Amino acid sequence: MNIIDQVKQTLVEEIAASINKAGLADEIPDIKIEVPKDTKNGDYATNIAMVLTKIAKRNPREIAQAIVDNLDTEKAHVKQIDIAGPGFINFYLDNQYLTAIIPEAIEKGDQFGHVNESKGQNVLLEYVSANPTGDLHIGHARNAAVGDALANILTAAGYNVTREYYINDAGNQITNLARSIETRFFEALGDNSYSMPEDGYNGKDIIEIGKDLAEKHPEIKDYSEEARLKEFRKLGVEYEMAKLKNDLAEFNTHFDNWFSETSLYEKGEILEVLAKMKELGYTYEADGATWLRTTDFKDDKDRVLIKNDGTYTYFLPDIAYHFDKVKRGNDILIDLFGADHHGYINRLKASLETFGVDSNRLEIQIMQMVRLMENGKK
Repeated sequence: MNIIDQVKQTLVEEIAASINKAGLADEIPDIKIEVPKDTKNGDYATNIAMVLTKIAKRNPREIAQAIVDNLDTEKAHVKQIDIAGPGFINFYLDNQYLTAIIPEAIEKGDQFGHVNESKGQNVLLEYVSANPTGDLHIGHARNAAVGDALANILTAAGYNVTREYYINDAGNQITNLARSIETRFFEALGDNSYSMPEDGYNGKDIIEIGKDLAEKHPEIKDYSEEARLKEFRKLGVEYEMAKLKNDLAEFNTHFDNWFSETSLYEKGEILEVLAKMKELGYTYEADGATWLRTTDFKDDKDRVLIKNDGTYTYFLPDIAYHFDKVKRGNDILIDLFGADHHGYINRLKASLETFGVDSNRLEIQIMQMVRLMENGKK
């Protein structure tokens, strides 16, 4: 409870005590206090005197006066009281209630304001989770700031919070990263026969990675294509993640856990959730693809898990990742997504329901896009 709520509750309690002391009612009705529309009429006001008219069988202004006469103004933090109109009671607070809390704040230091409202619940908060294929941008900075603030608030409320970054180090974007690095690597060695992939990454960071690898690991040029791409995938993610971690540290954003998407494949969790969903009867085959019946759980359409060429959609590892979060003993899952992921909310919640997990345990917050403007232009 914050200090304003505390003051209001204390005022209500003291009004009730005053009514008892004045003998106005055996059973006290609900006492409502409100902030007057005009601040000249005090900090708070109540109509309780008019509510008590039928019970006390007295004029409401007389009842108001009796309440005022019997009120412990010191306990109620009140310095002035006015009776207005038919029997409204206006209270002007003594601002000393604001300073009374200072000694407690000094004594508790960083722990001031902390409460225990969580009942020991574990919260996994995933945020930022930028792909390791380039630099962070201003949208990631907003996500980091909101994520840190939310983690701090939940921690202060007594929750056991784990801050987690999901590393998207599998899938086509990492293959494109490896191909892009390959092109820059051979360019640095004087070989321009490797063309940049259509969906490649053309940033300066990729040029620098290619140059650095050509200088430190020229032997990679003699690897087979498969081994070379595997090495570029691995080294490319390492380079990019080192840079992202450094930028986040300078922003004073720190994570408890860095979760690798690749680990889901290595530990067999992708196949595990796929088999479980099939066993439970929530998958079916159509048009050469494998689908999940998310419409059984309020999604607007069923979702593809395995495409007709045999490759996984992004949705399948996302399901495995969220099921892993649950298996780790987290009571509440919170994801901070960009606005381009708005369509993921229903499908992710539906996927949890297929395993018998209450989808209300997953809270997805959407962060709007950020645009920097100068002189009215982007």
